[in-house]
Amino acid sequence: MKEPLIFGYLESWANPGITFTQAARNGYNAIVMAFGTINGSQVSIYDNQFVPSGNQIAQDIAGAKAAGARQIICSFGGGNNTYLPDNAAVDELAANIILFLKQYGFTGIDFDLEINTSDSYLDNLCAAIRSQAPDIIITGAPQINQATPETNLYLVTTAHYQDYQLAINNKRFDYLLVQAYNNPSPELKMLGESNVEFISTSFRNLKLSVPDETLIVIGEPAAKISAGFSIFTESDPSADIYQKIAAQYEAIKSDPQFGGAMIWNINQDAANNDLFIKSVKSLI
Repeated sequence: MKEPLIFGYLESWANPGITFTQAARNGYNAIVMAFGTINGSQVSIYDNQFVPSGNQIAQDIAGAKAAGARQIICSFGGGNNTYLPDNAAVDELAANIILFLKQYGFTGIDFDLEINTSDSYLDNLCAAIRSQAPDIIITGAPQINQATPETNLYLVTTAHYQDYQLAINNKRFDYLLVQAYNNPSPELKMLGESNVEFISTSFRNLKLSVPDETLIVIGEPAAKISAGFSIFTESDPSADIYQKIAAQYEAIKSDPQFGGAMIWNINQDAANNDLFIKSVKSLI
């Protein structure tokens, strides 16, 4: 059953090194590992590094579940693009993804695609994963754009490429972890990604293009260092910015399509005294 969750991306290369179990104890109940790698039909962990490493990962994921994590998800893509299927046979790649996820105890897959890619291939891959393993949850992490200011928002991989939309229309995703940062262009009701009110405003507008069955999660960075353009872009953001973020989630949490909160990333939140998770964990 889909439910609102607190999603946090956990970087495999970052300091401080946070384990899945530590993240769960901090209050994240949906932890997304950044990143796994898809290269042709082969699936692995990015650079084969993580904290903890090697065969300890499965034990750590089990510990996180025992500490309250409901979903442990492996993400593919990101800024360095670890999603390189190269038109591999969809059923074979889906089977290898599922084998990889279950080997470590992951409960889902996230597509954080930030390149122009084939919308039909993504749609077919999601369909194959769903067919072979109905228990695996599927999330996407699109960015936001629009044709011109004050028009409806749409979800993109990069620039104006709406490569997620076919899979969205076909209801392939359980959750959309929307990156409401790094793009100064979108403007709705005179609000943009540097305005905290954009959390609720973008959520309500995106409902127009996302099926009711798919839960929408508006994501924010942990701190100014976490994104190039965001609600933290101002040199001296409001001292109560985290309380304002929480209030925005509170304003939309009763909506049936509300999927929770998302942060990039857990490591930088930990370095910032866990201010994000402390502000939202009582709400969700």
